[in-house]
Amino acid sequence: MKSTVLVAGAGHGGIVAAYYLAKEGFDVTIYEKCAEGKLGHEQSDFIHLDGFEKSGIPIPEKYLKKRTPISFCLPENKVEPVSQADDENLMNICIDRRELYNYLLSFALNTGVKIIYGCEVEAPLRHGSRIVGLKTSMGDFYGDMIIDACGVRSPVRSQLPDFMNIQQEPGRLDIMTAYRATFKKIDGMPDSPLKYRVTMLLDSFTGISWFINEPDCIDILIGSFKDLTEDDVRPYLDIYRRDNPNLSDELIEGGKITEIPARQPLAVLVADGYAAVGDSAFMTVPIKGSGIGYSMRAGKMLADCMIEDKNGLFNRETLWKYEKDYFKEIGFGSCILGVLKNKFPTLREEDVEYAFNEKVVSSEDLTLFGSEASVITMLRSLSLSKINDKTKKVLSNPDIRKTIAQLAKWIARYKVVENYFPNKYDSEAIAKWAKAYNGFFESLKATDEETCSK
Repeated sequence: MKSTVLVAGAGHGGIVAAYYLAKEGFDVTIYEKCAEGKLGHEQSDFIHLDGFEKSGIPIPEKYLKKRTPISFCLPENKVEPVSQADDENLMNICIDRRELYNYLLSFALNTGVKIIYGCEVEAPLRHGSRIVGLKTSMGDFYGDMIIDACGVRSPVRSQLPDFMNIQQEPGRLDIMTAYRATFKKIDGMPDSPLKYRVTMLLDSFTGISWFINEPDCIDILIGSFKDLTEDDVRPYLDIYRRDNPNLSDELIEGGKITEIPARQPLAVLVADGYAAVGDSAFMTVPIKGSGIGYSMRAGKMLADCMIEDKNGLFNRETLWKYEKDYFKEIGFGSCILGVLKNKFPTLREEDVEYAFNEKVVSSEDLTLFGSEASVITMLRSLSLSKINDKTKKVLSNPDIRKTIAQLAKWIARYKVVENYFPNKYDSEAIAKWAKAYNGFFESLKATDEETCSK
């Protein structure tokens, strides 16, 4: 019999890892606080095919849908929107989150994974420097390896000892509060010509929203990097109804405010007997908050790493390959976006207006960005003539020039920090990396506490 694995929470990455481990004979149990059939929010999401292809999970063909081009706008249509190119060949998975959970769990359960519903994980159990089990509402459970898939407010990660160098709690600007709802359309009223409209700087500094015209409904998200209440949301819904005569006030699903992690991944993902995956490890696209595809890919990486550990040690040394693989394939690119996200609160509408009007940011750029390519990949795809043209436009505007210079400085500083990453396991090097990485992103955040918290 192979090792016993406890998965804390039924996160997407944890389910994928459980599936592959059970296929190899591991004894895997998932402990989930929700009741059976209650997993997932009442909402549908677009997931890039990479999430399925690179995690090895078969693509659910019936949910394939042509990608809807995103149009980026400023409030009150102050500038002509910039839209992604429309490409008939670009496809996404569009699936209700509850159905996605059922789909992923079907693979896991068919390989022998056990899941205990209604069991709330409360804390990690530790013996010396090793995590050895989970304290839950149903008692204590012990295993050879603990996978933390409890989410952004994980009670496992938040109670790990400091010497593990794993950040216990998210910081300010790490979480976006978001209202998400689907409304009925009003029969006979015309749709907006922009099917998928993202509005930047919704509340002047830290907000973003989207308005998606689906064939039979309208999907709305209103998000902010400051606390958001229902009273805050109501005026924006009124604006949407004023500008979109097809939007009714009849709610189909959702209508709640939730937390979305929107930051760079944890500096350290592993400890002796422990690994974080998905939202527990902040595996999201920092600007957009989307993380399902990344989580699925990470679940496969973690399972592969554990399967390669023939002696079943599952300590930080043998698990470091998982961390290295994740940062190499996804994490470093996410960190560049994390730099941009943390400077987002300092953007001004006039800066974005200039960038849109002068084509400093073009449809082609947004198309590449929308495919979850890293910023570095996006820049490498530009021809020298396009780079020169953008540079001239930036240099001709003093305010934009200052903003770009600041971003360039921060990205250069991040690239220095990236060099601290230990390609081979070394406890002192890991501690040095975590200190440099966490310190950099903390120093990057806006220093005006009133702006960030109000």
